[in-house]
Amino acid sequence: MSPEEEDIFQGRSHYPRPGPGEKIPVQVVDFRRLFAAWSPELKKTLYFEQAPPEEEEGLKRVREIILLRVYDWLADRKGIIELTGEEFERFMEVYEEFLRDLGEIQYSRQKHGRRTENVFELRESPYIVREVRNGFFSDKL
Repeated sequence: MSPEEEDIFQGRSHYPRPGPGEKIPVQVVDFRRLFAAWSPELKKTLYFEQAPPEEEEGLKRVREIILLRVYDWLADRKGIIELTGEEFERFMEVYEEFLRDLGEIQYSRQKHGRRTENVFELRESPYIVREVRNGFFSDKL
């Protein structure tokens, strides 16, 4: 197990949390399907490869999630975002568009009643992508 995976399973990870109306540029590292449960004793979310046993006491809100690992450009560090199945479907639409058209994926959170929803948008990149041609640099001068 890599040190990054160990941090996730030990609960020592960065969770990007944009404020109201704020958008954070993120770069997707990877994603995987896991089980998550809240531990009131440890006061943090724990992640499991397989569903924790039913008799496991103290765990609350056991659920299946997609854990998205991203690079948070504003915090200059890797972080994780928990996505529900529905949020993951919307994320994949944005991600497929990103792979096709390039640009910048921006992450924000919106309140819907008592729930907070993860939202991803694709913004046009401020950089121009140009074709690189082979040849000698001296010929170009």
